[in-house]
Amino acid sequence: MRNPRRGTERREALLAELRRAEGKLLSLPELLQRARLHPGERGDAKKVLRDLVREGLVRGVGKRYLIARTAAPAPERSGRRAPTQGSQVPGRRLLGLFTRHRDGFGFVARLDRAGPDLYVSPGDTAQAVDGDLVQFEIFPGRRGPQARVAEVVQRGRRMVLGAYQGRGAESFVVPAEPELPPVIPVPEARGVRNAEVVKVWLEGHGGPLRGEVLEKISDPAAPSAEVLKVAYSHGFADVFPDEVAAEAEAVPDRVRPEDWEGRRDLTGLRLVTIDGEDARDFDDAVYVEKLQGRRGGFRLVVAIADVSHYVRPGSPLDAEALRRGTSVYFPGMVLPMLPERLSNGVCSLNPEVERLCVVADLRVGPQGEPAGTAVYAAVMRSAARCTYAEVARVLDGERVPHREFLRDDFERMAELQEILGRMRRRRGSIDFDLPESRIVLGEGGVPLAIERRPRNRAHRIVEEFMLAANEAVARWFGERDLPTIYRVHGLPDEDKLRTFLDLASAQGFEVPTAQAGPVALSDLLDRLAGHPQQRALNQLLLRAMMQAVYSPENIGHFGLAAEHYLHFTSPIRRYPDLVVHRLLREAARWRGEREVRRPRAGELERIALLSSERERSAMQAERDVHAYHAALFMRDRVGERSPGTVAAVAEFGLFVELRRWFVEGLVRAEDLGESFELDAAGHALVEKRTGRAFRVGDGVEVEVAAVDPVRRRIDLYLVEAGEARVRKRVERARADRRGAGDDRRRPRGAGGRGKAQRARPDKRGR
Repeated sequence: MRNPRRGTERREALLAELRRAEGKLLSLPELLQRARLHPGERGDAKKVLRDLVREGLVRGVGKRYLIARTAAPAPERSGRRAPTQGSQVPGRRLLGLFTRHRDGFGFVARLDRAGPDLYVSPGDTAQAVDGDLVQFEIFPGRRGPQARVAEVVQRGRRMVLGAYQGRGAESFVVPAEPELPPVIPVPEARGVRNAEVVKVWLEGHGGPLRGEVLEKISDPAAPSAEVLKVAYSHGFADVFPDEVAAEAEAVPDRVRPEDWEGRRDLTGLRLVTIDGEDARDFDDAVYVEKLQGRRGGFRLVVAIADVSHYVRPGSPLDAEALRRGTSVYFPGMVLPMLPERLSNGVCSLNPEVERLCVVADLRVGPQGEPAGTAVYAAVMRSAARCTYAEVARVLDGERVPHREFLRDDFERMAELQEILGRMRRRRGSIDFDLPESRIVLGEGGVPLAIERRPRNRAHRIVEEFMLAANEAVARWFGERDLPTIYRVHGLPDEDKLRTFLDLASAQGFEVPTAQAGPVALSDLLDRLAGHPQQRALNQLLLRAMMQAVYSPENIGHFGLAAEHYLHFTSPIRRYPDLVVHRLLREAARWRGEREVRRPRAGELERIALLSSERERSAMQAERDVHAYHAALFMRDRVGERSPGTVAAVAEFGLFVELRRWFVEGLVRAEDLGESFELDAAGHALVEKRTGRAFRVGDGVEVEVAAVDPVRRRIDLYLVEAGEARVRKRVERARADRRGAGDDRRRPRGAGGRGKAQRARPDKRGR
């Protein structure tokens, strides 16, 4: 029996230590030590902290805690559900994302993810539609806290696809997505006939949704139309507003003499870009030289496109870049954050032309230790636009005539990459071995193949150099106690981490405790290399990891085992990188630059929250498009068999990755032939009578039963389950589902980053 007095003492001890910390972030182990609580009380202490966060007394940032600046009084203990953080402050407005159900009600998710999603009744939506950024208030409902939308801050949707109905002044479009209102009024569109599918640009203000027809879709059945529908549903657009396009056109297409003022001349330095064969925007260039003398080591120069020189705060270009947050990458299509005149033109570090850049000039010791960083503005001229394949061929000893003049440079890069990689592994940086796949499209956007994405030595060189530059610039800010936007990564989810460790232990590996640090986990991953369950175990650990986010508060990066980390290397396609460049410009006060306004209090936090949300939306859009193309590819393969591996389990079935085609489908629990239930740990489906179990990593043989590209579903059945019996049940069930639909989804986090999340060319910048 629990001692309530002990619970009160524990609560007061934790609060006292958080107050003494005076705003410093503390992890749970640190709090246990400071409050002199026994490690066995960890679970109880964690529950206390969750209650304190809900009450608004404590703030949670990742897996760390600090005392709230303006703490609300503790609620009376009445046995009712504890209100969500912030609900004790009447009238307080919070930022959130609204999701609308087709029946009129909705849910709002706090932008800072500090509390659960809240129900919004149909009368409290304030005409918000699916995907809108809203201000909302929390109030006590009959079944707990509810939300009331106070204002639509920004429409989440920029564009929609729909069927046009021309009726003069009362023309409208019927959107393709049921989450939107049944009709959207538009002005009459010339040259468009009734029932033709059109692109609609939506008005950005609150109130009833209205729009304007931009153009008609020539082939609504083409895969590209479905890709656009997915992109639009996540708030992205394939066109820019007129004022943004006009501002981009006014930007000079070359470096002018006046742009040189206050910048170092690096045009004589042999900087090169290294990217994929199909890359069009080049935002980073690198150069390595060996240092002579007693200390030795290396000089690593990472030059990044100076987007901040052309995109100024408060401009239409800047507002649009913040709204998009990131470029989005689909097979055969890119939706850029900036117009192509900038992203592929004057900002891109194209070969043999002068370009403005911001430089992280690193000194690296013989063992990979940091030995000094200088940041400055410069003008460069890329010596060559290299591809990963070319660099890898040179390093493999092959003669590549047009790259022989860079052979020594590439070999120095490879040497430094090895040293930096060993240094990161020594401190515990976690590297997942998860092969990635890519869709190969043919004529008309139809997928021809699904291939493993190549990753060679050249990829690792660029990834390592980007990590080093990001960390060095973050350390530069941290040493000077200057504001910036960090890339932070909290401690793993303890329950999911324990699942990973249990499975690894069952495979015969000696495992650390669930409170293990990154060094122990990295060592365990190294020992998994070559094991049959390596991929499954890597995926389990990846799911246990918290998602990295942007934050003005630095709590470190667990996965990289880095005390300081941010994103600096991709300002063409990530808004936080652009902000970091502006803050560098302000902090360093580079001569000749116009004054840059220092961010107001709270501004960096808002930018970080919006950027994290846009990143999540882009990742989900990329996953959805990848799943659509995968289902389209499998449409003509119904009835074919393939060996597979159980990638995830849920109460309703097994997600199986097909080794033959690198895609994933679902074997439903009712199609297994017996009565299966999810075990208590949540990582196996077990047959109650016999004890037969299916676990993550198990090998199975499956047959493709049904495919629905629009719903992005691939249904499978186990060959061993009894063909005639299962075929009959599968055919009957599929026919029913085609009519009724199926709202069940894969458990959140299943599949990890190895599917489509890494489709964007982020060079593993974490």
